[in-house]
Amino acid sequence: MTTLRETNPVSLASELTGRNMTVRSATFAGADVQAGLFADAGFGAFPTTGVALSSGSLIDADPTSDDDVDFTRSALLGPNSSLTTTGDLGGAGDAPLTDLVGATTYDAATLTIDVVPQGRRLLLTYLLGSEEYATWAQTGYGDAFAIWVDGTPCSFVPGSDTLVGTSTVNASVNSQYYVANFAPNDPGAGGQDTEMNAFTVPLTCTATVIPRQPTTVRISVADTRDGQLDSTALLQSDSLRSTQVPTAVGDLLCRLLPWLPWCPDGAAWNGPTAV
Repeated sequence: MTTLRETNPVSLASELTGRNMTVRSATFAGADVQAGLFADAGFGAFPTTGVALSSGSLIDADPTSDDDVDFTRSALLGPNSSLTTTGDLGGAGDAPLTDLVGATTYDAATLTIDVVPQGRRLLLTYLLGSEEYATWAQTGYGDAFAIWVDGTPCSFVPGSDTLVGTSTVNASVNSQYYVANFAPNDPGAGGQDTEMNAFTVPLTCTATVIPRQPTTVRISVADTRDGQLDSTALLQSDSLRSTQVPTAVGDLLCRLLPWLPWCPDGAAWNGPTAV
């Protein structure tokens, strides 16, 4: 696990960036232990490399460090040794996430990436895991998570307009997208090598964008109502990608006839494309 103590937000963005996508800039809001690169995740539900964002710490505390007094263990790295892992970092919430979920947020980890997609469709693959799943997932204390593309949320439960979160994907609701990693009073019963009590299956944010125009992707995870119990988002390497790239013929048509309805002059490209 490599956190922002050893790397930087642009490196995180570059790790995520895949086909037909260029990174312009990246920023992060939160503590340096809340964001980083992971490799060899060790559990089968997700590819083994990517970017992690957490409302807790992604690494175990160094008992000799004065900087590591607000957490003890990683919210991500296995095995699952506790049902209540908490890094109460005393961090700020995220205003857009608070507005979106209608609850006060704390310890937010927010990665903002400015990119230029070549095509008209943008995708990002992710999963959400949490310590809330053993206790509070089906109450009002479920943690908050969202992905926005140019200010519009796109991290929805498949086939719905319901945002993905611990209270909307769990053992009772949308359970087909849920993977448990614990048993009552037994954190190690799940068998997956991660501290997270449970997590979603890999899901994909899909958004329509304007080809070759600057686009902002914003990912945020936070505790809600209190700073207790960590939640973590994993973002797959190379999965921030673009498809339906305009063809050379379509591009020429738009240069000659920019008023055509599919040309990227404020509306998404809907003309000839090559995936």
